Amino acid sequence: MKSITLNPLKKYLTLLLLFALVSIPANAQSRKGNLKLLPNNSSQRLYVTFMGENNHPEGITALLDEYNASLKKAYPLLPEKADELSQLAIKNTGSDESVKRLMATYEVKAPISNEQLLELGNKLEKFEVVNYCALITASPVKAPSDIPPATPLFIEQQSYITDFGVNMTYAWGIGLSGEGIRLRDIEYSFNPHHEELNEKNVSYGLIPYIFDDDDLSHGTGVIGIMYADNGDYGVTGLSYGAEEVILFPEVSLQYEYDVLSTITESLNSSTEGDIILYELQTYGALGDFGPGEYDSPIWDLTKAATDAGILIIAAAGNGGENMDDPAYLPYMARGDSGAIIVGAGSDDEFHNRLYFSTYGQRVDVQGWGWGVLTIGNNTAAVINEDMNQSYGWFNGTSAATPIVASCAAVLQSYYHSLTGDYLSCVEMRQLLKVTGTPQGTELAGNIGPLPNMPEAIAAIDTMLGIDSVEKETFITYPNPVIDKLYFTGNFYDEVNITVYNMLGQKIYNAPLENKTLDMSNYTQGVYNIQITQNGKTYSRKIIKR
Repeated sequence: MKSITLNPLKKYLTLLLLFALVSIPANAQSRKGNLKLLPNNSSQRLYVTFMGENNHPEGITALLDEYNASLKKAYPLLPEKADELSQLAIKNTGSDESVKRLMATYEVKAPISNEQLLELGNKLEKFEVVNYCALITASPVKAPSDIPPATPLFIEQQSYITDFGVNMTYAWGIGLSGEGIRLRDIEYSFNPHHEELNEKNVSYGLIPYIFDDDDLSHGTGVIGIMYADNGDYGVTGLSYGAEEVILFPEVSLQYEYDVLSTITESLNSSTEGDIILYELQTYGALGDFGPGEYDSPIWDLTKAATDAGILIIAAAGNGGENMDDPAYLPYMARGDSGAIIVGAGSDDEFHNRLYFSTYGQRVDVQGWGWGVLTIGNNTAAVINEDMNQSYGWFNGTSAATPIVASCAAVLQSYYHSLTGDYLSCVEMRQLLKVTGTPQGTELAGNIGPLPNMPEAIAAIDTMLGIDSVEKETFITYPNPVIDKLYFTGNFYDEVNITVYNMLGQKIYNAPLENKTLDMSNYTQGVYNIQITQNGKTYSRKIIKR
């Protein structure tokens, strides 16, 4: 039997990455000199990042006293989570510098005007120990949501799941739907009582502050695209088999409107292999909306997360901003955050950029930004006048982002089931870009290709030496496992399970029952699981904790 190794795929993606990132600086040493007030924004926050966590000379203390200001840790990162992120970053990148930067960032709390905050920030940047200062809005920024006019109604048609779109139906047909992958969504709120979600593993990570209809329908629509129940009614989420979805609201009772704290809390509950969606946008370099990571402190959070092996899938924003404009040079000079940035493409076979989508070489891939049927609003159908049975059309980069996140979840689940390892965010980005369906040429401005699930799955198979023509796909989860190991995939009547320990000794052999293997009594360690049916044997490496 042919053994599976992750080295060929990692090597392949690394070579692609080297060619793709030739023009992007690896890491920026300083971001000073870019401080400015945000346009049309009445309430702003000032942040300062030092060269070291406790590197605050006496002159800075005197300056803060002059403005009656104090410093507060910017990111409410749990100490144990900071240690974990550091270890994962060293494992994945050889350095935990991105995590250390988080610990050296503070919010400047002061009862002064925006203009005085700008003045204070410019004075702080004159100190050598200050890396940079940044101003971020303290007023809510709406998520990059629906764009008028409403798409014509094609009830019960989720064309984006077919070969007209990302062709997720191919993945479903071979038993892949995101098993074992955990998703986090950064935005406002959602309706957990909708009939497509009320029996699914969905929850809030923080107590939401805003519950109006627009906020509820937006988050409900996003989660529906990814995670709606695979039942005999309504719609089906692209990655319906994922382990869980947790929404972390931008506006919460704990933090009111504080995006940095919200993202940090999502990191507190995440680890390697998890996926975080940025369903948010911010004021870009040209004054309209761009990706959230344009704000330097969010970029730092993003870099720390991706270094630790967490996938960040981020909306490019609905501002139509050109990120290739010279105004974006300071942003590009920071280097690569590792995030996958998503633009909005047309809902047809041409995959053209939609006029409102922010674009540029930094935008990696596209999803449908128009005509995406999901749940949470009543533009398509409402059953019995019940909003818990509402279906509607969803547009914008808000719709495109969960489509791409779902593709990443299904591919990550498949890759992990074969190798016991995870693709990094940069590796996943390259896989999606290289195997995707090319962008159309009708409207200038790069938003990248549309994910193509058959091609991406075939690329994984090729690099791991799997015969895509004859393969029978199985997913085993969770991995690592504590008690019960679950199986899903293309099963026939007779499936046999054999378990070998690290010494190669056979310790279990029996027919698979209820697609479950009880490993609660196994000792901690690595096991080789062999699945046999129709005279063929397939192997999975499982870690028992």
